[in-house]
Amino acid sequence: MNEKNKKIIAITDDDSSIRMSIERTIKKYFQDIEILQFTNTTEIKKFLLNNPDKIDLLILDIYFGFGETGLDILPNIKEFSPNLPIILLSAMEKNYGQKITDRAGDYIIDFVAKPATETELIIKIKKALTTKEDKTKTIEDLQKENYLLTEMLDIKGKGAGQLFEDEVNNKLKNMTKVFMQSPYEPKENIIINGQEIDVIAFTASPLPFAIMLFEAKYFPNAKIIGNINDPTKIIINNIEKISTKRRNLFEQSENQFKQVSKRIEKVLYDFKYTKKEEKLRPFIQNFIVFTDTTDISQIKTINANKYTKICKLKDLTQDFLIKTAFATPRRTVEENVKTIILQNLF
Repeated sequence: MNEKNKKIIAITDDDSSIRMSIERTIKKYFQDIEILQFTNTTEIKKFLLNNPDKIDLLILDIYFGFGETGLDILPNIKEFSPNLPIILLSAMEKNYGQKITDRAGDYIIDFVAKPATETELIIKIKKALTTKEDKTKTIEDLQKENYLLTEMLDIKGKGAGQLFEDEVNNKLKNMTKVFMQSPYEPKENIIINGQEIDVIAFTASPLPFAIMLFEAKYFPNAKIIGNINDPTKIIINNIEKISTKRRNLFEQSENQFKQVSKRIEKVLYDFKYTKKEEKLRPFIQNFIVFTDTTDISQIKTINANKYTKICKLKDLTQDFLIKTAFATPRRTVEENVKTIILQNLF
């Protein structure tokens, strides 16, 4: 039996770098977790045969280069450990993910594509561990719940949306030309004129001054359909869902833009900056970021304004941000205007 309050997660993959990466991610978000690593199907089968109740979750790769696959050993695993939750891991999600999930059927509770984002991986692990403790839930119940992971899960006191925002912000902090150093550090979840702004960043000198807003959304393995200025449809596992909280995908982004613009104008007005040839706000760019597994190819952007850009987390690079934010000609903001805004915006 496991030590009290201690969970054991087994990772089976022939790539040691993947195993170590997953282990680091898990230990970053969970306490009292023990990780066991296995390199092939023979090792994990032998372990479960001798220790059928020791593992609380198995993260299992599908292909090991040669021999039997993760799919092949699923019946054996269920024979040894019938209540063991299994998350399949594969790099083939784009073309074969659904087929693999269908083939695995009730042997697994979920599927994660490589490379998995931290947010997606941790939320699915949390869901699997929680469900294992609830003896009233069946595998089918868990599969249905995993189709829509936007519910708030208690991971270090954070929900799914906050986890994804953290993932976005941590990536941005490594971009030396985007974030300015102290005292102008990035701001998260601040309130400007009553409007909550998820993340604000500034470009570093000598680039033109800009503010970028990030509206982080978490719809893993989903398809988003609709026009940016109309209610959007969310399709998950061929089931249509409607985002009742934010039916208009860009509504909050537009509100953020307006609120920051008004605040900047007020700051400059209070400092009696009245140069007629200077616009009273620097250029503001909105970036709406999705998880890498979200299909955004069918979002219609014909009515999009030039201040809004949608992208996936993997596309969120320093070059992408800079080229997007400064794609159109604009006035260079004077240094004194930069200083006034940066010191008085919040």
